[in-house]
Amino acid sequence: MIRRLRGKLVGREEGVVEVLTGDGVGYEVGVPLGLAGRLPPEGSEVELHTVLVVRDDAFELFGFETPRDRELFQRLRVPSGVGPRLALAILGALRPERVVRAIRAKDHRTLQTVSGVGKKTAERIVIELSDKLDDLGDMGDDPVPGGGVAAAAVQALRGLGYPRSQSENAVSRALQGLAEAGEDPDVGAEELVRRALQHV
Repeated sequence: MIRRLRGKLVGREEGVVEVLTGDGVGYEVGVPLGLAGRLPPEGSEVELHTVLVVRDDAFELFGFETPRDRELFQRLRVPSGVGPRLALAILGALRPERVVRAIRAKDHRTLQTVSGVGKKTAERIVIELSDKLDDLGDMGDDPVPGGGVAAAAVQALRGLGYPRSQSENAVSRALQGLAEAGEDPDVGAEELVRRALQHV
């Protein structure tokens, strides 16, 4: 198992980089969309947290910025129908913390914004992983969809003792209810909390 790779960045394309190690071996590494562009200039030393995927016809190496990104990639491969390429696509389309929160909040629609993730696959990911990501922590403070009022409502619910994922889900459902009823979604935080409490 190759868990970490350190060497000189000698080539990059969108989704793939080449790393030359000190012993003269060049590794082609698949990376989430956007990561190649965030790495330092070619010729610089880089370090990636890696996963080696062995198939009948190929060995593929995938690299990530942090150990938690690497672990999330491993978890995403667990549900049936989600192979390494789709797991990589999910992490390329959505920030890792947003992936974790979408799964915890059972937010299928966010997952379905990723090309290749249909309704059934999104539901499968949520069913199999929603209670298996607690050890990954909050993975940063990703903004709550809906802006400042929604974020304030989530914070208020958390202050009442509700977990973040449950609070986010309740606020999302309250906003969805406003939209479906044709009401003005631009309500105050207090009103949004009152409506969200109906969904916890």
